Amino acid sequence: MNLGLFQHIFRYDALMPLIALLVYAMLYKRIGNKENLVLVYLVINIVFAGVTNYMGYYNINNLSFYHFYTLFEQLYISGYILYKITGKKFSRLYIIINTVFTLFWLADILYLEDLHGFNSNTATLSGFLILLLCMYYMLQLSKRDEILHFQTSPTFWIISAFLVFSAVSILVFAVYAYYTKYGIEEGRRIFRVMRFTIIAKFIMISIGLLCYYKQRRHSIPRTLLL
Repeated sequence: MNLGLFQHIFRYDALMPLIALLVYAMLYKRIGNKENLVLVYLVINIVFAGVTNYMGYYNINNLSFYHFYTLFEQLYISGYILYKITGKKFSRLYIIINTVFTLFWLADILYLEDLHGFNSNTATLSGFLILLLCMYYMLQLSKRDEILHFQTSPTFWIISAFLVFSAVSILVFAVYAYYTKYGIEEGRRIFRVMRFTIIAKFIMISIGLLCYYKQRRHSIPRTLLL
């Protein structure tokens, strides 16, 4: 593998989840099985980014992969958030939201956006739904005692990562869809913003994982501190 190809494969979108995965690996004994869903998410993001970057290096159309990645991310992240809220893997709300989304996803491919074009419709809708679920989590968090030390909560940081990413991506995808519809070249430049949001997302996930180190480190019985 030549150096140029290697650098292209491990761009920011593959490098950042790789860094978060290394943080996970270093703290694995402290995290245990509490964040297996995050572990799988990081691995899939590394593989997805690596494959699509490889295809992009050789000018192979990789946009169809983004259709399926959006479906995966919607099903997976919404499941993670709702699990943290309800403690159930497949709640009624999860089934309703993702059944509707999957039907729209299929309709978008068949009637609205070509499979080999960018899926701005489903990406925007997914971002909106995930943003609402993140806000719902924050609302539920405000009602718990955990809010008193939210800054040391791993879940708070991880879900905040999805919240920030979704909030920005909604605007980016919406503007991109508008610009490309009217053939405005500046529409492609808007995607540069996504670099910073992707970097921010995985930095926040890494911070969330590092909170497990603090939790274990400060898990001294309160009576011993008196």
